[in-house]
Amino acid sequence: VEKGMNQFVWDMYYTAAEKIDGMILWNGSVPGPKAIPGKYFIKIINDNKDSAIAEASIKANPNFKEAQQEYEDQLNFLISVRDKFSEIQKGIKNIREIRKQINDFMSRTGSDSLKEIKSMADSINSKITKIEEGLYQTKAKSEQDVLNYPIRLNDQVAGLYDYAASGNYAPTQQVKEAYTFLSAKADVELTKLKTIMEMDVPKFNDLIRQNQLPVIGVKK
Repeated sequence: VEKGMNQFVWDMYYTAAEKIDGMILWNGSVPGPKAIPGKYFIKIINDNKDSAIAEASIKANPNFKEAQQEYEDQLNFLISVRDKFSEIQKGIKNIREIRKQINDFMSRTGSDSLKEIKSMADSINSKITKIEEGLYQTKAKSEQDVLNYPIRLNDQVAGLYDYAASGNYAPTQQVKEAYTFLSAKADVELTKLKTIMEMDVPKFNDLIRQNQLPVIGVKK
């Protein structure tokens, strides 16, 4: 902001889900859900930490006859789906970061690297690649590829979000069951990844510390 009059326009949408640059998805990335009808508070804080609070309301479109509870049920469901999509995307980012660091390390050590180090590096790469292939269709290199190869979990969750957000109504039983199914499948892959990050990667780091080189890790 600058001295004088300033304007901020809220589009009434919550924060979007995690994105990965260049990722090709049939259903696209997941946006944040739109704020539902109800009472909201606007808080402005200046550089001196002084604040002012104003109250505002979002009113329902009178053309829609949904009850407030339906709006709330839909919002809560969409936030859950958005967060699961973000969790999957963050998992993919971690996989790619681990792979990059391992490959960079192995390229520096070259053929002189210990057989045990190379074997563990290959093992971790193999495991995380299988997990990534379960979470995302890695063969998708262009917009047309999603027509040739089946979409994976992140794209399926994105499609479920689009369907559940397509109107102003509470999630149906079928949508809830679909989310439970997809979420459980994603959790299986993410649990595998967590095990690798908490067990395999530290073991690998213990080996490469013998060479006094930077260890493998992911950004917080």
